[in-house]
Amino acid sequence: MPLLIRIAPVALVLAAWELVSRAALVNPHVFPPVSEIALRWVALFVDGRIYLPLWETVWRALAGFAVAVAIGVPLGLLMGRVRAAEWFFEPLFSFGFPLPKIALIPLYVHWFGLFSLSKVMLISTDCLFPMVLFTYHGARGLSPVYLWSAQSRGTGRVRMLWRVVLPLSAASIYDGIQVAIVVAVLVAVVSEMVSGSTGLGQLMIRSYRFGDVRTAFAALVTISLVGYALYSAVQWLRGRLLFWHTGDV
Repeated sequence: MPLLIRIAPVALVLAAWELVSRAALVNPHVFPPVSEIALRWVALFVDGRIYLPLWETVWRALAGFAVAVAIGVPLGLLMGRVRAAEWFFEPLFSFGFPLPKIALIPLYVHWFGLFSLSKVMLISTDCLFPMVLFTYHGARGLSPVYLWSAQSRGTGRVRMLWRVVLPLSAASIYDGIQVAIVVAVLVAVVSEMVSGSTGLGQLMIRSYRFGDVRTAFAALVTISLVGYALYSAVQWLRGRLLFWHTGDV
């Protein structure tokens, strides 16, 4: 889809927002004009105030995401192909998946402190669920023909997981990665809003607290752009890494 067609709805909404705010149909202190938000957003980058919060949010999100991938992919593959692992872990992840992980913030703060470690651990916990479940269902749903073919060539269990099951489950794993990368940004921001410290979430909530709505909206725009950029990067990598995948496994 051409870029202009994709951004047209967003542009129309922003134009309507600008007109409504300028016409004083809404409280401009609550919904300032888009042009003023854009100017504040540029000013945050010019004066450098945005860089440290941006870095804090991004590295926390990526660190928690990386931990979830490193643990979730092997565990999901194991659950999908080993009955004992499926018996033990599948109920835990199925029952725990609907739990709002944000409710764990006080517990994680108590365990890991107020600063970055508690946030990274919360992000990794939240991202772990989609990673494990997508990988598990991908590994469990493979056609047995591929496994029988590998077994007939003398492939052992461990080798089967890494040389056969992992490549054939790659599409499902990548579905989990695309969900988890967005979850990582969301949880990073919310945890910063709730438990303080630094980051874009804290910048936004502090701006609201002091009535600086333009800076709060500018931080919100930055969060949205970070999430979109990371999701787009993951989507781009999917096309390059899984170009061979036909979807019939």
